Order: sequence, then structure tokens, then C-alpha cells
Amino acid sequence: MKIKNAKMQSILKISFIVLIIAFIAGYFLYIKANRIPPLNIPMPGNEIPDIDYKVAAKFDNLPVEAMVYKFKKPKNIDTEIKSLAKIFGLKGEVEYQPIWRAYSIKEKIDEKYYREFEYEIDTGRWHYVDRKELNNDDPQNLPSDEEAKKIALDFLKKNGIYDKRFIYCAVTDDSSGDKITNDYKVHHKSVYFYPVVEGKPVYGVSRIIVVVGDNGKILEVYKWYKEFEEYSKVKVVPAEKAFEKVKNKKASININPMAKSATIKKVILAYWEDAGTIEEQPYLQPVWVFAGEAVIEDGKVEKFDAVVPAIE
Repeated sequence: MKIKNAKMQSILKISFIVLIIAFIAGYFLYIKANRIPPLNIPMPGNEIPDIDYKVAAKFDNLPVEAMVYKFKKPKNIDTEIKSLAKIFGLKGEVEYQPIWRAYSIKEKIDEKYYREFEYEIDTGRWHYVDRKELNNDDPQNLPSDEEAKKIALDFLKKNGIYDKRFIYCAVTDDSSGDKITNDYKVHHKSVYFYPVVEGKPVYGVSRIIVVVGDNGKILEVYKWYKEFEEYSKVKVVPAEKAFEKVKNKKASININPMAKSATIKKVILAYWEDAGTIEEQPYLQPVWVFAGEAVIEDGKVEKFDAVVPAIE
């Protein structure tokens, strides 16, 4: 009887130990799979000046929590590529580039130029370009900024590419030469659309770019963002604590290295989309943005901002 009891006790002990090991392993596997990895926000290439930041912004009534979003992997890739190829009138063969993990279509226009489309399978980002038109150095009928904006927006909406989150817009001139030397020439217009999430701007790589050329022709389009869905609400680091990183040069600060003084005039909670793949950074995360003005040596005033992750 005693032997049977001893065996039973040994079996119970082993079973208990196995259950404990399984629980611990399962717990850490779950934590690893569901933890939110730190953001990799690039630090500025220029040296950050040694200055004391004055604060004119208010730190009260700021959010204490924010939604984290999870990026979604692309689905129905073949169907999407065919649809986009049709929009741009591409009929070439679809080829897979294993090094870049991307599908591409190339169509020769002549011996020198071609049109090209590339689709990243890990992110859903894509790019189209007409290299012949893009290299037209002598356009005769370029649209104005407002016309270029309308042409770009109409193109995106007509073809179902536009995402209503992308509400901020800027137009830049792609040019050569210099006005001083009287050889300045605009070749085409780049129209940038920037997104918001819950009314908060998204920093990082997230954008749509449409390049408009001579006679309003679409020369190039970038869909440079990943799709996402709600994941979980989290508490954010207090803005005061995040600001300590700005003062200690541990933030991503795009300030002139010649700045002699700087004043923080606005503090907002925003989002940051990482440039990497979904495996490298699975989440769209909140960040604190400290925006202000810096005074340079010659008395010139320049705008700057500093970005700090809002999750520890």
C-alpha cells in the first residue's frame, strides 16, 4: 500500500511539474507573440545643439491612453496586382523578385525607357512609374499647384485608390537649375497626401504620392502605407516624462544644429508608421510630438519638431 502511495505521489509531482512548465512556456510564448515591440524612429543625422528648451505649450488635458493598431498582411495579391496593372494600362508579364520579395511588371517604351510597377508582398506598398515622361526636361503645359492637386485627387478617386484618411495635401516642384542663374525649370509636380487616424496625424513613411507632368499626365504613383485594424487601447507615457527625452537628446529631433534657443509651442499625440515590414514592426503606435520654433545664430526663426514613442 505504501509503495502504491509513493508511486501515486511521484506521478502527481511529475504531473504538477509538467503543468507548471507548460504554463510558464505558454505564458512567455503568448507575451512574446502579443507584446508591442519598441518603435525604431530614426535619429537625426545632424548634431543636436545643446540648448535649454522653453515651453509655451500646455501639458494639461492631454490624452492618457491611445488605440494601438495592428498592420494587416496583404491578401488577394494576384487580384490586386491585376487590378492595378489595368488602371495603368500595363500588359507585361508579372515577375517575382525573390531578393526584394516583390512582384514587378516592366514594359519597354523604346530602347531607352520603360514603364514599371512594383508590389511589396510583405507590406502591400506599391509604386508605378513612367520613366520616359518622368525624364521629360522640357514640359510645355504644366498644371498649377491647385490643378495638379485636383488631377491627382481625381485620378485616385476614379480608380478606387484614394483612402479618405489621407486628408493633408502638399504640392512640390520637381525642378532643376536655379532662379539666381536664370536656368530654373520645373519638370513636374509631386502631390503628397498625408493621413490621420482618429484626427491624429501619422508621422513616418505613411503617404500617397502622385507625380503629375506635362498636360496633366500621371507619371508616377506611390502607395506607401500599410493597411491596419484596431488592436488594443494602452496607457501612454505622460507627455512630461516623454519631454525629458527631448531635453536629454534621446528623441528624434529635426532641429538646426546652429540653433541657439528653442521654444515648444505645441504638444500633440500622433502616430508613427515604421518603414520596415510587418514582421519587423507589427503595430501602428502612438508618439508624442513636440513642435516649436528655434532661433538660429543670424536671428532667423525655423520650425522644428521632436518625436518620442508614447509607449514604454
